[in-house]
Amino acid sequence: MIEPQRYLTRLPAHDGHPGAEFGWNEQNQESFLHGVQQAQAWLDDANSGWLWANLLLERQLFPPGAQRHAFELGFLSRIHQRLCSPLGGGHLARRTELQL
Repeated sequence: MIEPQRYLTRLPAHDGHPGAEFGWNEQNQESFLHGVQQAQAWLDDANSGWLWANLLLERQLFPPGAQRHAFELGFLSRIHQRLCSPLGGGHLARRTELQL
């Protein structure tokens, strides 16, 4: 069986919180980046609604499985960066090293 080619997807450092790198195939890489962009749009919109509603609605754009998981990981990773930053109310996650 031939393994799909893996691409390194980088979540840039943001709000003073370090970035991370994830290995995806090309199709999932795009889903991950879309998740990051959607979360950032929610964070930037002072008039945004419920975070959970935005996540649930946007994730439906992707088929169940790896693409949806990649979107969720991108979305939640950006939210995590804000929560753990000085801008996020002082929440300090201690275990931020992630191995996938």
